[in-house]
Amino acid sequence: MTRPTYEGEHAGGNPVGAPAPEPARRRGRPRSEEARAAVLAAAGALLEEGGFPSVTIEAVSARSGVGKPTIYKYWPNRLAVAIDALAARMASEVPPADLGDARSDLTEQVRRVAAFYASPAGTVLTQLLGATATDPAAARQLRDRFLADRWAQTEVMWERAAARGEVRVGITAEVAIDVLFSPIIYRLLVRHAPIDPRAAAAIADAVLGGLLAPAPAPDGTT
Repeated sequence: MTRPTYEGEHAGGNPVGAPAPEPARRRGRPRSEEARAAVLAAAGALLEEGGFPSVTIEAVSARSGVGKPTIYKYWPNRLAVAIDALAARMASEVPPADLGDARSDLTEQVRRVAAFYASPAGTVLTQLLGATATDPAAARQLRDRFLADRWAQTEVMWERAAARGEVRVGITAEVAIDVLFSPIIYRLLVRHAPIDPRAAAAIADAVLGGLLAPAPAPDGTT
């Protein structure tokens, strides 16, 4: 039976002049964020399984369920997808250390970075470095997405140590980061020596001897 329409009401049941009810909003993350997350997860899995050669747009689309047009909306090519996927993995697996003092923090950070580079992710990084050699835009992306965040985290650690008076005056965070992590990158690229916990500890100990302020003696002198 049809419901009658009363005065001042449309047939649809809303008062005359009243705005139509808003459609229910979709809860959770926007679709664009969900698509990006799915693409990065799929690309990360492909990198782990077969390195950079396995990351094709077709494979990422099939693995993620995200259409190729949507992928190309956010990334110009497969190299850009791979860089962001590796950056997301490192951000997840290499959090900044905060153990209470500069030597412990920086030694642990060197150990974490070394462990990451010693894993298959290190081989992927060398593949991406090679691929970006002739692609200036991708090289900038690799610096901005993969390296800049790591530098920023370590810079916070260095400034925290400086505020506690634990570092030598005049040494900048940029210099500290270069001398702490460059030996690991060198070992990754040249492969003349292992990247393992023992090597990471030895590198950190040698470098921090020149970066950190001398510990005060029991009588308060340095």
